[in-house]
Parts: sequence; C-alpha cells; structure tokens
Amino acid sequence: MITAKPLLSENVKDFMDYALETIQSMDGAPEHNTEETNLVHQKIANLREYLAVVEASYNETTPTLVSTPTENTTPFTGTGHA
Repeated sequence: MITAKPLLSENVKDFMDYALETIQSMDGAPEHNTEETNLVHQKIANLREYLAVVEASYNETTPTLVSTPTENTTPFTGTGHA
C-alpha cells in the first residue's frame, strides 16, 4: 500500500490522493458507527506513513548544505578600480 517511489512528485501524488480519500471517509462523522470511526483512524495513521515517505523522498532529493569559508573573507565594500 505505502510504497516509496523513485520521484518526489510521485510520492506527493500518492500522499495527496490518499489524503483526499481519507477526507472523504470523514464525511458524515456525527453519524459514524464504531467500524467507520476505526476506519477513519486507520486511514489517518496510514496518512502519517505516507507523509513520512514524502519527507524521506524530499530529503533524498535536496542537496546537503555545507558551510565552507570562501577564499576571500574580507567583506566587499563596493569600491575599487574600474
């Protein structure tokens, strides 16, 4: 059911599709019986798992920021020879 895909956009699409399905299952909440309530709670738990997959996919696609000093550490003043 929750399978990580190679592309971030595919993982986000799966998350959004399942989120809409979860929202639809919440319709009529005041009249839900125990079985329907349990189903909604399970869908919300699954949604958390999908979100974790999206987060991992995002983290895999973003470059790691490395703080390295530049060669010239003197601040640029904007003055000099043209």
